[in-house]
Amino acid sequence: MRLWSILAMAVGLLAIEAPAEAQSLEPAARQALRTEVDAFFDQYYAWYSAGAADEIASHAYNVPYVRGDGSALGTRDEVRQWVSEAWARLDAQGYAGSDMPDRNICVLGASTAIVSGRGVRYRRSGGLLGEYGWTYTVVKTDDGWRILSIFGHDPALAVRCP
Repeated sequence: MRLWSILAMAVGLLAIEAPAEAQSLEPAARQALRTEVDAFFDQYYAWYSAGAADEIASHAYNVPYVRGDGSALGTRDEVRQWVSEAWARLDAQGYAGSDMPDRNICVLGASTAIVSGRGVRYRRSGGLLGEYGWTYTVVKTDDGWRILSIFGHDPALAVRCP
């Protein structure tokens, strides 16, 4: 009986079509999506550098948002508060802004991507506040691209795509 269940499940799985977003993309479409994601991250870093927690909560992070420790923020208010608190800690250190000049944008499908690379935070007095490795998972929603999660890592490590 168990063998028949396994065989029936296998046949059922083989009969299911792959979702449209899992289909291969033409190179021009993949490049257009990379350009969209890159522009989204330019805007995100401008908002983050300015401490625009409302804009980030409304237009950058998906809810629920999964933090690097695996915990989730389930509302826009929780995201706004978390970003405000993080920005206030950075501001107290003389924070001037963030950027990811070495972005590796891996478009996985029509509505999913990974952005990974070396990120930097600058001081108001000049120079670097820090250098980090950041990897983001992003999804395209009806309202545009949204960050699902960010994971910190060694700046020398990054997810790269061919």
